[in-house]
Amino acid sequence: MSFTTIIYAHPYEQSFNYGILQRVQQLLDEKGEKYQLIDLYEDGFNPAYTKEELALFNQGKALDPLVLRYQELLKASSRLIFIFPIWWADMPAIVKGFEDKVFLKTFAYVPTATGLKGNLTNIKEALVISTSTAPTWYLKWFCGNGIGKAMVGHTLQGIGIAKRRWLNFGNMDKSTDEQRQAFLADLSRNL
Repeated sequence: MSFTTIIYAHPYEQSFNYGILQRVQQLLDEKGEKYQLIDLYEDGFNPAYTKEELALFNQGKALDPLVLRYQELLKASSRLIFIFPIWWADMPAIVKGFEDKVFLKTFAYVPTATGLKGNLTNIKEALVISTSTAPTWYLKWFCGNGIGKAMVGHTLQGIGIAKRRWLNFGNMDKSTDEQRQAFLADLSRNL
């Protein structure tokens, strides 16, 4: 059975990110689409490697039971939806740790002479939804476009996901309730 996996990373339930999560879940429910939620903070996910975990890295193995559970979910997923804030022009450490610890060699990819061959081709698409205090253009042109280039353009492509998109709600701290509601309403076009 195939479903969407939502990877959510925000510790505060009063955040706009939580509102985005609720809207995404509502839209998937309305469409009758099955989904699973990975709430990294609620799960108590540790993004840092231990010495013991790092010793297994080149073998593509994991010790963390959460990593193994997340990998099982990804094997059965046809779509990923990431939801997180942008802090210091990049994803939170907990999301980077998710990539580092879950997208392991032999599970998510294999190295070849010409680059990576993605193993997670069952995941047909990924949508990254983020929020930032900086305008989106500023992140792209003056902060190195870390989400667009590194996460969407390299990491998600490298694990075998063909269709990848990034949607950012910028100027978060200057936004009005009307602008936030319009963004939430517009999510239906992007799912």
